[in-house]
Amino acid sequence: MSNDIQKADQIAHRFYTKLCLVVSNARATSELKSQSMVDKWFNLETPDSDLFKDHLRIYKAVSTAPAPPPFELQVLLVHLAHDSSRSRVEPTPRHIVLENRLIKFVPEPHRDNDADSVAPSTIYKHGIPLFRSIYSLLRVLPSWKLYKKLRRRTSNAFRNGNLSLHLRVKGRR
Repeated sequence: MSNDIQKADQIAHRFYTKLCLVVSNARATSELKSQSMVDKWFNLETPDSDLFKDHLRIYKAVSTAPAPPPFELQVLLVHLAHDSSRSRVEPTPRHIVLENRLIKFVPEPHRDNDADSVAPSTIYKHGIPLFRSIYSLLRVLPSWKLYKKLRRRTSNAFRNGNLSLHLRVKGRR
């Protein structure tokens, strides 16, 4: 495997990882373990977490493996505990999908002509404004206001109606 292919695989894997970290940083209300690690890929500092490590393993070598399944990242509004004094709705909903991101990797057939290929450094450089715009977009969408309200009220679970925002990653075969 050439060095460019290894770099391209690493950039593709970090693309999926960075998307999870950026969305998690802007949406997940559950307290993460305090970690001193910071992910600096794509010139955007985000708290690093191993929460998605298992889900992202299949995206490590996208050039050598068969096409990976579509990657789906969902932001869910979850009701943590049920109040027995209220009448229940059957079937009881477990969550509400607030946002959904779907990424499908479509490999391009390998050609012997390298004139059409893009260098991994160029791909990385194009990722920088992409992730900055995703970071900004996540703070403009309506779920950001809900996130801020729920984070403000985490000290008292009953003040926020036992609601929480969680992330769910789909993509395993």
